[in-house]
Amino acid sequence: MNAYTDYTTEDFAEDDFFRRWVLAPDAETDSFWQGFLAEHPEKNTVILTARSLLQAVSQVQTMPTEAQGRRMWAAIEHRTTGLPGLEEQPDADDENRWVWPKIRRPNWFQLAAAVVLLVGIGWWYMLRSKLAEQPGTYSGLVAQSKIDLIEKINNTPQPLTVRFEEGSTVVLQPGSRVSYTATFTGEKREVYLSGEGFFEVSKNPEKPFMVYANGLVTKVIGTSFVVRALEEARGVTVIVRTGKVAVFPIKSLDRNQPETGQPAGAILLTPNQQAFFDTDSDRLTRKLVEAPVLIKTPEHNQNFIFENTPVAEVFKTLETSYGVSIVYDAKTLKSCNLTAPLGDEPLFRKLDIICQTIDATYEVWDAKIVVTGKGCQPTE
Repeated sequence: MNAYTDYTTEDFAEDDFFRRWVLAPDAETDSFWQGFLAEHPEKNTVILTARSLLQAVSQVQTMPTEAQGRRMWAAIEHRTTGLPGLEEQPDADDENRWVWPKIRRPNWFQLAAAVVLLVGIGWWYMLRSKLAEQPGTYSGLVAQSKIDLIEKINNTPQPLTVRFEEGSTVVLQPGSRVSYTATFTGEKREVYLSGEGFFEVSKNPEKPFMVYANGLVTKVIGTSFVVRALEEARGVTVIVRTGKVAVFPIKSLDRNQPETGQPAGAILLTPNQQAFFDTDSDRLTRKLVEAPVLIKTPEHNQNFIFENTPVAEVFKTLETSYGVSIVYDAKTLKSCNLTAPLGDEPLFRKLDIICQTIDATYEVWDAKIVVTGKGCQPTE
């Protein structure tokens, strides 16, 4: 077996089994190299560079024709050696056919391969420079990391669970990937995500958990949430299941607000809230999720059965149960009571029933539910 632990970037790029994994992967190569990376995370950067180099070369590896090859070598010989013999002589088949000097020269196929390799290397370094100018991207952050990272890629059709050393986990959806250090030794637990992952974070107030995904930072102490940062989409979505989550653009990472100590533009999310970050405009917005779930069973009215209950009490019960904010004019709706079995209906269906009963309407603004109505006639 090859001593891959001692391989350099060039060694990997020349290895047939490695090239097969990069350019024509199959179950055998993917299983081997994913296992190798798991056992040798210190080789992650070298392998990432070798993979990118091979992929870059494959994009430009179009071989020249035989005539183009002859002219290429002749021009290089003429410029580098100044030797005679590059006269042009007319020919019935080729008016500009080169007459070769009688000197040793390498095979033009080798020359073409060398040119392609140089072009590929130049393309790769140009790409790395471009990524360096976009520090919020997954590839850019991974490339700039000064610490060896472990990368897990879900190449299966099923969700893949990745467990971090301190107990936190992320469930990666198919096609997603995550990079992280083997041990969180600094003041923060930092991971980099591309795709979609559901995180369940172990609570540690002394060491916040940070997820970097396509220009957006998600900062938590201990909670569960979804980050959706698909490469083909022009934005990032963060959905909170439990606890509290702060989200902010990566550009604000070192610019804290004096009054709060939080990064500029940070938004605090609670359960049943989500944030969307538009990567084109750097705009961050917050709203309720499409189907809020029950997060706490109410102590009273556990089955949401109300009998001549003041609507203010009904709204308070819903706020506590779903973690939402319901805004309404208490004075206008003071005389409104509700008698209805709401049961296990979804939140917005419950609101439909309530509003139909008291002749009101509701809208969702930002992360709040705003109820408006004319009020009710007081009962005698």
